[in-house]
Amino acid sequence: MSFKPPTSISKPNWLNGLQTLNRLWVRGLLPQDLERHYFLHWFVVYEGNILKTAEALQIHRNTIQGHFLSLGYSKKSVRLRHAWQIIARQTLSRSFENKFFSFYNRFVINPRLSPRENKGLVNLWQIHFPYKTLTTHYLLWAQRAGKPKDWVINRLDYSFRHRARLLSQLVQPKTRDGYWLSPMCPSFSDIRSTHLTSIRKRKK
Repeated sequence: MSFKPPTSISKPNWLNGLQTLNRLWVRGLLPQDLERHYFLHWFVVYEGNILKTAEALQIHRNTIQGHFLSLGYSKKSVRLRHAWQIIARQTLSRSFENKFFSFYNRFVINPRLSPRENKGLVNLWQIHFPYKTLTTHYLLWAQRAGKPKDWVINRLDYSFRHRARLLSQLVQPKTRDGYWLSPMCPSFSDIRSTHLTSIRKRKK
């Protein structure tokens, strides 16, 4: 099934969010480090309702529950919901990203984010940027930053073949990752070395 892009999207928020990811990777964060920020964001947006969240993100409810379980939040949903309601009620004049930043800092120790980083990520989540695409963005960033393949594979615990498969989607705008990373203008030169190495391995 072909990927269906959103009917409308904020281009400034899109670009700002992708640039924020670049800065986070530079300072050493990994895609999985943003898991708490991403799922807590959608948790408060849909008032702690897992079913609504799953429907909005078009993923199975068990997937979200799995994330909350792995993050240690599975038995804290009521506490999280009440905490957000208090913050939202007491800070009516503040922006959503400002309120969420207070909420995030209350329940997350690491990674710590700056207000600017938090806003950039909120902008990205608000346009429904997929969580899984964070990894492909990281791979593209690492490729352009000249990071060795072994360095990337070890940090993400991915196989060479998985890395090559994800990068190959970038030049296919009708795929999920190809669409969401299109503002970065990925080209065949970004994945050329990946394909060449893969071809050589298959010939041996």
